[in-house]
Amino acid sequence: MSLVRRFTAFAAVAATALTLGGPPAAQASPTSTVTAAAAVTVDSLGIPLRDVLMIGGIVAPGPDGRPVLWSAVSGEPAHLAAIDPATGTTVSVQELTGAPGSYAVAAAPDGTIYVGAYGTGDLYRRKPGKNSPIENLGRPLPSETYIWRLSVDSAGIVYGGTYPGARVFAYNPATGATRDYGQVLPGVQYVRSIAVADGKIYAGTQPDAHLLEIDAVTGTRRELPLPDGLASGTGLTVYDLNAYDGRVYARYGSAINGQLGVYDTRAGRWTDLIPDVAGLDVSEPGPKGMVYLTRAGHLTGYQPATRTFVDTGLSFAGRVVNNRGIGWVTLADRDWPGRTLVGLLWRGEMFRYNPVTGRSDVMRTDVPGEPIPLAALSAGASGTVYAGGYLNGGLAKIDPDTGKADFQRFSQVESVLEVGDQVYLGAYPDSRLYRYDLGKAWSSSEYSPGPAGTPENPVKLVDLKSYDQVRARALTDAGDKVAYGTMPNTTLGGVLAIVDKATGASTVHRPVVTDSSIVSLAYQSGLIVGGTSKDGGYSVPPPTQTEARLFGWDVASDSKAFEFVPVPGATAIPALALDGAGRLWGLAGGQLFAVDVASRTVVQRIQLAPGVADSRGRLGYDATRNVMYALVNGHLLVRVDLATGTPTLLLDRSAEFLAVHPDGRLFLGDGPEVFRVTVS
Repeated sequence: MSLVRRFTAFAAVAATALTLGGPPAAQASPTSTVTAAAAVTVDSLGIPLRDVLMIGGIVAPGPDGRPVLWSAVSGEPAHLAAIDPATGTTVSVQELTGAPGSYAVAAAPDGTIYVGAYGTGDLYRRKPGKNSPIENLGRPLPSETYIWRLSVDSAGIVYGGTYPGARVFAYNPATGATRDYGQVLPGVQYVRSIAVADGKIYAGTQPDAHLLEIDAVTGTRRELPLPDGLASGTGLTVYDLNAYDGRVYARYGSAINGQLGVYDTRAGRWTDLIPDVAGLDVSEPGPKGMVYLTRAGHLTGYQPATRTFVDTGLSFAGRVVNNRGIGWVTLADRDWPGRTLVGLLWRGEMFRYNPVTGRSDVMRTDVPGEPIPLAALSAGASGTVYAGGYLNGGLAKIDPDTGKADFQRFSQVESVLEVGDQVYLGAYPDSRLYRYDLGKAWSSSEYSPGPAGTPENPVKLVDLKSYDQVRARALTDAGDKVAYGTMPNTTLGGVLAIVDKATGASTVHRPVVTDSSIVSLAYQSGLIVGGTSKDGGYSVPPPTQTEARLFGWDVASDSKAFEFVPVPGATAIPALALDGAGRLWGLAGGQLFAVDVASRTVVQRIQLAPGVADSRGRLGYDATRNVMYALVNGHLLVRVDLATGTPTLLLDRSAEFLAVHPDGRLFLGDGPEVFRVTVS
């Protein structure tokens, strides 16, 4: 796809240049300069990353009344798909207008399908019928922007758990009324999971694991004790909940795996805690009361009465093997007699298992891939442009001339650094670092394996899960080492990890700056210089810091050399870059600033966007013209002539990512799309 638009941008930026030497003494007089017009060409290079991401799912009657696998397929917008369990083909695909995706898909006894959206907090409904439309019922609770999970009781009442208020609601379709049960616990932000049975609502929280039992009629609540073996539950999440036949199945852990607790509601006690279980659901009881779950990468039968397991022989490859809806169907096929268990996997595969014959299979469905929003954009010295994908992830190598993309399935990629023939990838979750050898075939056993016997490539070098880290936002080449900075998961304080290029050995430093994430990095004269953010990554306590800091780490002594606040009042330093003379530049609070690393002082300030407190920002240096490009506040693209300190506003348009090609062309990323920007 090629879309060419001509922009003539007249300068609208007041340039205030301030020269400092240590404490502000003699100052240059502020100057305002209106620059000449700049001709800018913007070409769309299209969408480099596309794949299937199915999260919420349920087995329920389909458009013609026969059971199907319903799934919410993430996208812009998301879609609700109905998949035939006999063939893996879609029998219905409908837009969830306005919703990017959903963890929450549930079915009412009459076959009505409900979907709760993440990002918008809207509740959708599809009534039974071949041509029934999708209805957006709006936000059940105006304050809540995520509906994490849904459950429907025998009377058709819909229950949901939310973020950011950690509330539980009930929607009555007969009256259209919504009941707000309130925040489940003071100070909690997430009701991450929900189930309903026998007049009780079960709600699980994040961060820190609490399981609440709420009387659906009176609203009275009590907290259930944690299973033995989980200590205080700090840092854990009650990620999934199911309730069947007097038992609650609560999975404590993360999206990838955890421990499944089995709670007997009649006896009022936990009867089991099963390790290495993935979500997102435990099946309803099947023949002989057996429920099925994913354990250690295998579909496993579990008999709760006897606490015994049955291996089905069906195994799932890859790092993420949790199901996206699991349930029972009867197939009109002699090879699948009686009831067959069916479910979906996140990349669009369908699995089946028949307990009568022991037969099982995994097949690809025809659910189409959707555009993947960008999570990273980088241009290497080789001229290749790299794009990392958000949520369902992936890595694309983009030809800067044609826009042709070579896409590989992978984790969510949040930072990319090309060093020679190696590409380092910072991945979510667990702030993992991988090294990809460009000269060898791609083969990721976790996400996209190559032919049997193909060596692992990319290779995982570091995993910071044990340090409670979640995001890897910053990467820099540090001579014979690579450094990366991270954001925490449920605590405060990021990590500086330094990796030896030759051996892959790493050292991990935490804390570096008190209760601060590390969100930008650069390297100069033996020092790794980092910019921080006062905020954490996912589900952390409130910040204790008020300002972002710049720090230096001496590689030789492996110790912190300095730390100071370069821009008073700024809450993050999201970007750092070196110019051709080796001077370090940073972006914070809408201000471009230059640092003399030797004296630890800010020596120049250029205000690009007054009054901006937003922590978003990108920098890129063009050595051919000695100019710095800054993307400020998610929409302002500014060029700064470093010889004169003069800024020019080039574009005012939505964009989150900026990369500068070695030949001076610019690349912007907005949503799933990449644009090439040429400045005359």
